[in-house]
Amino acid sequence: MKGTRERVLAEALQLFRRRGFDRTTMRDVAGAAELSLGAAYYYFASKDAIVLAYYEAQQDAHARLSRARLTESATLRARLGAVVHAKLDVLSRDRKLLATLFRSVGDPADPAGPFGAATRHIREGSVALFAEAIAAEPLDDETKEVAATALWALHLGLLLYYLHDASPKQAKTRRLVDGALDLVAEAIPLGPLIAPITRRLTALLRESGVVGEAR
Repeated sequence: MKGTRERVLAEALQLFRRRGFDRTTMRDVAGAAELSLGAAYYYFASKDAIVLAYYEAQQDAHARLSRARLTESATLRARLGAVVHAKLDVLSRDRKLLATLFRSVGDPADPAGPFGAATRHIREGSVALFAEAIAAEPLDDETKEVAATALWALHLGLLLYYLHDASPKQAKTRRLVDGALDLVAEAIPLGPLIAPITRRLTALLRESGVVGEAR
């Protein structure tokens, strides 16, 4: 049986899917969950808090599916495909909803955006999946860190394309993913040859805050 917080989240997402994010109010969410408005606010301080909880749930689902597939993937290319295609599979139901929620991508002031402070743990969890995908490659730690972050950024761009892909079952996105990962799988083994560039790129990413300080 679902707990109250899970019920509020589920009802809110149904409303977001049906009415849209902007047209749904917290009062609507409370009514759908059969709670008072104050009780709804007890579990989620705002609609943005509901969105953050949704992102966390999607990241958890992506992590579980990716890791299950990674155990069955022997090559670098297969491991990369396991992670990216798992993300598309997890999000396949909610393309319309995500198109609305991804408004934050273009708003640097939104803390729930992909580079926001509130989503840092989600971002780091996603980067970690790509780090696992390339863990067996003969690269130094610094190069692996940059490569995992670059793969996360690539997958974010592919997701934006996915949300706008009107082809049947988003077949164009799947082909784009496969083509891009074919190229990446060929490029990653070259990491040791470009170590000086990697070190400079790492410094830039840390300065920008995209990559955290080395532990």
